[in-house]
Amino acid sequence: MDDDPRVYPVAAPGWAALDRALRRIHPGKVPHQFTSRTPYEEDSLHPLPAVMAFAADEPAHWHLVGYGCSELFDKTSPHPDVSGFGFEPSIRIPRSPEDERPPAWAVTLLQAVGHHVLFGGARLDTGHVVDLGGPIRPEPPTELCACLCVPDPQLGKLDTPNGSVLVLQLFGLRAEERDAVAEWDLARKVHFAREVSPLCITDPDRPPFAEDARTKPIFRRYRLGVLVDG
Repeated sequence: MDDDPRVYPVAAPGWAALDRALRRIHPGKVPHQFTSRTPYEEDSLHPLPAVMAFAADEPAHWHLVGYGCSELFDKTSPHPDVSGFGFEPSIRIPRSPEDERPPAWAVTLLQAVGHHVLFGGARLDTGHVVDLGGPIRPEPPTELCACLCVPDPQLGKLDTPNGSVLVLQLFGLRAEERDAVAEWDLARKVHFAREVSPLCITDPDRPPFAEDARTKPIFRRYRLGVLVDG
């Protein structure tokens, strides 16, 4: 199927590799595909060729993955073992039973990250904290204004014909959480995100980690630097 010209009318080995990985973790699901009319154009608000969104379960959420920071088509970079910038952005957000499509703000966020990388020279990696300069969701407003970059819990690093691609998931933070996490080492950041949310789901309507009954002791423990193995 990956070689079917009706699916990939031009050679797109990197694109096909991402598709295979997403089909593996979302078997039988048909994604929403948001394609750009102006891919790779510097003035475009949608420089990534596509964003895929799957309606995932257990718990119900949207899983969105950007396509375009890695080499989707020809191999052009000088690094044979790494595809393009070496990663693609993703995000997971809660999904209500009545939701038929993922919210536009999540697609816009991944496209904004793509623009920052493609034309701002940013190279994001695990543990990086991205200050968004405003709410992650403009309307209705949210206190989440930053993102912690962690490996996508289900995809991680992928091998493609054009080199490796780390699917880097954005985990939303409030300002005080951003400031605290910025001082932690890489393992502490990733373990914290996985402990408060095993799939690192970003909920724009959640309370602060320091005030929620479930996450308050976890956040306090990590601020003190106490990690729990396993």
